[in-house]
Amino acid sequence: MANLFIIGAAKAGTTALHQYLGQHPAILMSPVKEPNYFAFPQGLPAFAGPEPSGGSTFIRDRLRRETYGLSVLDRTSYERLFIQSGDRPLRGESSAAYLYFPGCAERIRAAVPDARIIAILREPVDRAFSKYRQMRRDRVEPLTSFAAAIAAEPERQRAGWAPTWLYLDRGRYHRQLRPYFAQFDRRQIHVLLHDDLRADPRAALRNIFTFLGVDPDVPVDTDEAHNRSDVVETPRFGLLYDLTIRPYLMSPRLQSLVPRGLAATIRPWARRLMLRQAGNAPEVLPPDLAAELRADMHDELERLQDLIGRDLSHWLAPLPGRHEPARVLTAAG
Repeated sequence: MANLFIIGAAKAGTTALHQYLGQHPAILMSPVKEPNYFAFPQGLPAFAGPEPSGGSTFIRDRLRRETYGLSVLDRTSYERLFIQSGDRPLRGESSAAYLYFPGCAERIRAAVPDARIIAILREPVDRAFSKYRQMRRDRVEPLTSFAAAIAAEPERQRAGWAPTWLYLDRGRYHRQLRPYFAQFDRRQIHVLLHDDLRADPRAALRNIFTFLGVDPDVPVDTDEAHNRSDVVETPRFGLLYDLTIRPYLMSPRLQSLVPRGLAATIRPWARRLMLRQAGNAPEVLPPDLAAELRADMHDELERLQDLIGRDLSHWLAPLPGRHEPARVLTAAG
């Protein structure tokens, strides 16, 4: 059973963090990312979403993944993900669903009361736009402008679309993190910002390793970029691409077809061979829309910074007529 959980947020750096933590000799990270075991105790809901366009197996697989169809929900299969942990004290997994879906904190607390929780957060509007661009690139977002997708969000929510397509709602972190602070001691929770990981990944990792009680000075290769949405290319061969470039999305059985060392060696070559241009250059976030959306998030972010003990003044949109100095807060976790 896992005792270390990266709970999200999606498109905030969870893939990179999963790969980095897995390089530490005291940590086994699940070979499958996003098992979502604690998200769906009654089985997988029938999420709605866009209709598949064309016969592409890549698109069908992408839609299945975004509606959680690749989740590992039975206990035996879930525990098998950590069977190679040996004497490593930490067994980790990453499921961004744990941050969004109600009840996950309570279920993790009941099963693993001494769990360590890591949340990595990205400025909500940037996160939403990054996810939208990724979905457009991969041809699983039918609306051709970010503004249209945001306008469609309330109707999508009423229709039961998977939260992948609820771009802004997934960035309401205060609501989503509150149950974890209610269930766990603050000393069991570490919150970092996407900004931290990008600015100085080695310092961010040292802080995480210190939080986890393992050697903070283990060298970690942070040079490779993971899960970027600003690359305007799509795979020519979906399954082969996932096996070599994104093996953490595949089952352990499929992963075994391409040994990990070989996958790392051929990854740069495979990217050049299997990626093709997706079409037009990616959409740029209109400044007026960004300002409007950030103003809408203002109160949510003020509550969030009080919850996590981090100054988020660089995320906060100034409200008309309000001029506040940045607050100095005591860091939590």
